[in-house]
Amino acid sequence: MSLLKKAPSDIVILSALRTPITKAIKGGLSKLFPEELLYEVLKGSIEKSNIDPNLVDDVLVGTVLQTLGGQKASALAVKKVGFPIKTTINTINRQCASSAQALTYQAGTLSSGENQLVIAAGVESMTHDYFPHRGIPTRIHEPFKVSASDEAKNVLMPMGITSENVATKYGITRLDQDKFSVESHLKAAKATESGHFAKEIIPVNARVSEPDQPIEYKNISIDDGIRASSTLEKLSTLKPVFAEDGTTTAGNSSQISDGASAVILTTRKFADELGIKPIARFLGSSVAGVPSAFMGVGPSEAIPQLLNRLKLSVNDIDIFELNEAFASQSLYCINKLNLDINKVNPYGGAIALGHPLGATGGRVISTLLNGLKAQNKELGIISMCTSTGQGYAGLFANE
Repeated sequence: MSLLKKAPSDIVILSALRTPITKAIKGGLSKLFPEELLYEVLKGSIEKSNIDPNLVDDVLVGTVLQTLGGQKASALAVKKVGFPIKTTINTINRQCASSAQALTYQAGTLSSGENQLVIAAGVESMTHDYFPHRGIPTRIHEPFKVSASDEAKNVLMPMGITSENVATKYGITRLDQDKFSVESHLKAAKATESGHFAKEIIPVNARVSEPDQPIEYKNISIDDGIRASSTLEKLSTLKPVFAEDGTTTAGNSSQISDGASAVILTTRKFADELGIKPIARFLGSSVAGVPSAFMGVGPSEAIPQLLNRLKLSVNDIDIFELNEAFASQSLYCINKLNLDINKVNPYGGAIALGHPLGATGGRVISTLLNGLKAQNKELGIISMCTSTGQGYAGLFANE
């Protein structure tokens, strides 16, 4: 396959790691602010990969909910780690694909020669930044909205309603959604118990005490949203959240979570000069537009767009890491693309692990590359739907 022929200009990955993903409000990382989470994943990635921070030209951080775009808080974290003054910092918000898009953009700066070694990171503390507005702008000029088209208005639609829209239009049953969700938990529990996830996780010595209590720390090293005892019977008792007669519940939706991720990239030429063996190669990405009210179908458009451009088929792909925003949209995309279910999220997904928006792109990349290595497989795709009606897909090759 010509796509896999190695060249000095290849965009290669030196490290792809994440913090544990923990439940918002009550989880192990809930007392930490986003700048602390970002600090932990960046510091841990540099230490574990043994890369000189003075080599890093730029850090691009995916973040969705923070005030001021998270730029100043991210810069605080980067500089506290000890990166030099020459290391620049920027942030990006493509909703749930933010840190995946950060990787795409950073790859572009490597290809153009603008940078030599970069980091694509992501962070979200939904504990601190989600609940004031739940991801919907608090200020929209109402006359402007009223005169807009339905498609334009629908970008403000709560994500749970888009899940219901997909389930209703495409006949995704409550039973199938709950079955899919149970499997997500069971697969994630197995990956945790076997030690598989430990290879991609940077443990965090997290502050766990209340602000008015003596400071107490605890080592957080596993994802705490996974329910190993999940059963279809238990999930079937949960009430719909977004519509009385709906099928989307807290049990078949991604969890509201906290976490951070970081991917270190360079060119093969520079990696060879440094004497560092890459763990994977980034082969390309694609973003597709879909109707805002059905944003969950995004991967079903982005994945074919990417594969067609690179002259591949779904049968060429060994693992698909699809972000499980909702079981409804996950099942639609799997069915629409006719994917082999055994290749999809073999270690569970966001229904079990959680979905810290800005960090999720990097999280699925770390899980994909860890899975390709463990299974000794060659090609993998990450994909996710994003609010406002888009889908992102990225292709990676194991090294």
